[in-house]
Amino acid sequence: MVLSYPMDIEIIPYEEVNLNDPIGVIGFPSVGLTSSIMANMYIKSLKMTPVAGMASPSMPPYCLISEYSAMPPVRFFAYKNKRKGGHDVLLCMTEYAPKPEDCYALTNRVLNYMRAKGCRIIVSMEGTPKFEGAKTLAIAAGPEGEKLMKKCKVEPMKEGMIRGLTGVMMYAAPNKGMSIISIMVPASPGVPDPGSAALFIDPISKLIPGFKTSPKELMKEAAIIEEQIEAAQNNMNNTAQYIG
Repeated sequence: MVLSYPMDIEIIPYEEVNLNDPIGVIGFPSVGLTSSIMANMYIKSLKMTPVAGMASPSMPPYCLISEYSAMPPVRFFAYKNKRKGGHDVLLCMTEYAPKPEDCYALTNRVLNYMRAKGCRIIVSMEGTPKFEGAKTLAIAAGPEGEKLMKKCKVEPMKEGMIRGLTGVMMYAAPNKGMSIISIMVPASPGVPDPGSAALFIDPISKLIPGFKTSPKELMKEAAIIEEQIEAAQNNMNNTAQYIG
């Protein structure tokens, strides 16, 4: 069964998982592909369950083959927290960066789906350009924004601009009654940066105790993850040239 939404964006359900007060985690491509690398690592190392996909004519025409299954560009994965009373996780990730004109509609579809699954809190992973003295920063909004900032123990972002899907989510989530925190790690532009992706692990494990992977495991799998992301990016570039 395919559930259709306006703007020709579809949610394709795979498996129904009963989630306990889940927290949504977002991993769309950002500087150094840090968000996508970390999302892939969570999925692999924690053996997360694919629960849904998202497809649209505005997305690049490719699928990802995983465990002999074909999945669309945007995917949702579930994690049942083994810690007693811990939050389960609903993770949304992709390898492609949405066009600016698509960010608003895509943000609404992602947030609406996560809210329907019980997510009241969103954690967005974001990479920012690395420069001398750059630090990992965080910014939060919504009813529990202040609590999330204290819990993650990351220096707050006082001023600046957040672009893309995360930027739209920062103001769209509170309007839906949801709280959101963006963890921003400095990364090398232009090349996959698994070392910087590992900087997400500590603050996210503080926000979601029991949801954690090992930096050593991340670095070990980094080459495989980079190849997958590079293949998806090349597919998108080749398609754009063909259409053009």
